[in-house]
This record gives sequence, C-alpha cells and structure tokens, in this order.
Amino acid sequence: MDKIKLLRLKIFQPSAHYRVPFTFLRRHTYPIPPFSTIIGLICNVLGIDNQENEDFKQLKNGLSLSIYGKYDFLNKEYIWFRNLSKESHKSRFGDTKSRSINQLIEHPGGQLPIKIDVLENVRLLIYIKHTDENFLNKIKEAFENPVKRIYPLHLGRAEDLLIFEEIKIIEIDPKKEKLYGQLTNYNFTWLIDPNQGEEFIDTNFYPDNYKDFYDKIQGSYHLITSFYEIIEGIRNFRYVPVKLFEGGSFPLHFGKPFEFIFDENIPLFLTKMI
Repeated sequence: MDKIKLLRLKIFQPSAHYRVPFTFLRRHTYPIPPFSTIIGLICNVLGIDNQENEDFKQLKNGLSLSIYGKYDFLNKEYIWFRNLSKESHKSRFGDTKSRSINQLIEHPGGQLPIKIDVLENVRLLIYIKHTDENFLNKIKEAFENPVKRIYPLHLGRAEDLLIFEEIKIIEIDPKKEKLYGQLTNYNFTWLIDPNQGEEFIDTNFYPDNYKDFYDKIQGSYHLITSFYEIIEGIRNFRYVPVKLFEGGSFPLHFGKPFEFIFDENIPLFLTKMI
C-alpha cells in the first residue's frame, strides 16, 4: 500500500485562549484548539476571505485534521468588555452626551469586568491531510511563505501569536500497530465519537473495533466546531461530536488489540471535516 502524505505542524504559543463558546462572565478555554480554529488558520495563510473562493471549495472537500497539545499552566486574567449601546452608555454616564466620571474622560459605552482563562507556553502538534496531494503542497507553501495572509498569524484570540517550530510534509507507513501505554509528549487530543459521527471517521486510520476503544477511553464529551455556512448573514457551524482525551493510559483489549497508524510514537486520530 502507498505511503500516506500528511502536513505536520509543530507550533509554540507563549499564551493562548481557545474559547468555549457558551461561556461568558468567565470565558473558559479548551486545552487545544477546536477544528474550526485550525481551519481558520489555513484559510488565513491561503488568503481565503469568502466561501466562494475556489481554494476554499477545494479545501473543504477533502480535509482531515488531527490535533494534539499541551501547556505548562493556566492563568486567569481580568479585562474590561465594552458595550456601545446607548442604554449601556446612559447607565454609566447618565447622559448620551457625557463621557465624564469623577472629572475623568472615558471611552464611550458601558463596561463589564470579564475573567478569561489563558493557557501559557502552549505546544501544538497538528496533522493536516487532504485527498488532493497537490493542494496539500499548496497549503505547506502558504505556511512557509504566507504572502497572501489576511491577518497576522494567530490561533485563538487576535493577540495569540504563534511560532512555527516545524512545517513539513511527511510520508507515513499505513501499517497499523498495537496501541498501548500513554500518549507521550502531549496531553490532549480530540477523539471522534463513532456513535454519533461516523461520517467524520477517516477509515484508513481507525480499527474495526474503534467503537470499543472509544467507549473505554477516559475523557469528557464535547461538540466542537468545524466548517460553517453563512445563513442570513450569520455563521452556522457544523458541530463534530468528540471526546477530549486528557492523557493517561490507553485502554487494553484482551481479544483483538486496538491498532492505529503511528508517527513518532503518536497514534494518529484523523478526523474528516466533511
């Protein structure tokens, strides 16, 4: 069987916040970015700014991702969020024409203190697969020389800049090996739920008894975002059912062993985005 080509990214971020979307007064973060955040990064380096872009259509039809990560510690930061509605401004200043409190001029609008969870010293390992190998090479070249980028390269918030430690096309042997022990060097990864999301499973990378593996492995359940469509001016995300694996030992099977494809002792859990 032919070897499988993947684009492997190794990324360092001094700090990052991958927001859990339904948290507000305290904004929680995922320990690793959801699929949509990586898709956004790819679109950024390719210069994709709308869904009618031909590169976007090609990216969407054939993309698979696998995300691993770890961080050193988590901080909680306090910041001010502003509401620019007239009602919020009047509530703070008493009148729409005033911006003075205690004889000090402030920004317009109301303000609210928000607590944000921030990861420090984040390291990510990302595998990108595409059914079109020429397009995969195009993605690699865009990461190496992002002349078409729309924004400064970041993951998470706009201020969460990143450093590429590796951008490399690798070829891996599709032969599956027995999985045992622990996930080395990284603590977290997303595992697709075979009970609800069979269409997301890249069958080349999963064993026949993957459902048994998924049911046995420890982790928390999530619905994370992938691609979205614009419907009446609003982003409508596709949600992928996953389990967040948080380290620890892999489950054992005393009948047929669990077997996966590996790269540098990392089992590859590739998830199809469409």
